[in-house]
Amino acid sequence: MSKFLLSFTFIFIGLLAGAQSFSVTYNFASTTTLTGVTDPTTPPTASGLTFGAFTAVGTSTANQGTGRFSYNGWPIATLSGSTSATTYTDMGGALDPSKYYEVTLTPVSGNQVTLTSMDFTARRTGTAPRSFAVRSSVDSYVSNLTASVTTGTVITTPVNNEFWFSVDGNTSYFPGNEITFGSSFVDLTSPVTIRIYAWNSEATPGNFTIDDVTFNGSVSMATSIGKVKFDLNSNFTIYPVPSHDGVVFIDNKNTLDVSKIEVIDVLGNVVLTSNSKNDIKIKLNLADMPNGNYFVRMHSGNTVSTKKIVIIK
Repeated sequence: MSKFLLSFTFIFIGLLAGAQSFSVTYNFASTTTLTGVTDPTTPPTASGLTFGAFTAVGTSTANQGTGRFSYNGWPIATLSGSTSATTYTDMGGALDPSKYYEVTLTPVSGNQVTLTSMDFTARRTGTAPRSFAVRSSVDSYVSNLTASVTTGTVITTPVNNEFWFSVDGNTSYFPGNEITFGSSFVDLTSPVTIRIYAWNSEATPGNFTIDDVTFNGSVSMATSIGKVKFDLNSNFTIYPVPSHDGVVFIDNKNTLDVSKIEVIDVLGNVVLTSNSKNDIKIKLNLADMPNGNYFVRMHSGNTVSTKKIVIIK
């Protein structure tokens, strides 16, 4: 009877450590009228991801409130001074790419981040911007990210994923302004910067405020192992799994010529190498290794077989 070698090839992307969800909020609790353009509040935290501080760029240099992020100096609408505009097209202004709020999220080395959504509260004073939008460094701030409003009717999204205060003169706080991150924000390993732009101000002093900015997503452990081949009918078995003392044994089923044995951690680092092991039973002592998931890779001629092991001491 012929024996067929069955194999699967997996690309490891956060496979070894299940993704951990996060939902963190910037509350700007430490901001005052004496703070500058950077929020002094300690940023929120999530395992595997570093959150930077919000910064105002191109606007006034002093925060215009306490416990919120609020600045003026935004682009003025074509109909400057008009408080009677009832439709989006009445305003006529345009986004200025040099005026925005921004924050940077940086995946910790060895982790990859998926952003799913962002929501925040917005407010304007009587002559402040009526339009705002969110962009990111993923496409060099070219396109507005997908926008929606989950509460109320004062803020709408009339065109091009732009938020708009449809009712003029209302200075209340409006939550539920939501951004949905798409496929470009899956498995990020490099920093991503988010910018909030505001424009169509009715006068120069108008303050545009954001508060309670929440980011939702997940973090998983990345691995640079790349493609690893698992042979279901491979020529060796390994036990015990899990190992509670760091010692594992390999049974070389057919006493094949093994040129090299490697032990690899989840980041793709080779943490142990053993050469020319042709015994039926091979002992590997990994007692000095920390708890976690590893791979044992055996090289025999042109064949490379891999098994997963777990150390829990």
